[in-house]
Amino acid sequence: MTSACISRREALRTSARWLLVPAIGTLAIAAEPVAAKVSKADMFYRDAPKEGKSCALCRLFIPGELGKGTCAVVDGSVSANGWCMAFSAR
Repeated sequence: MTSACISRREALRTSARWLLVPAIGTLAIAAEPVAAKVSKADMFYRDAPKEGKSCALCRLFIPGELGKGTCAVVDGSVSANGWCMAFSAR
């Protein structure tokens, strides 16, 4: 008859594997960036500047062609002269 004797160290290693592997997998999933953008209406976007603030002066604005561009927050095309409540000066 053989006994299945394991050391305390081996028991701790096995327990740690069972506890840490699912936790690390959960952290990897939670660390994925969220790429969803918000609608223009939700951000109160308008095609005119507000109090001297415009998309062209915002750090979230990505310039495109002919005074248009995109935003890191607002969905769709935005005007360089536009404004929304996500405005953040460069």
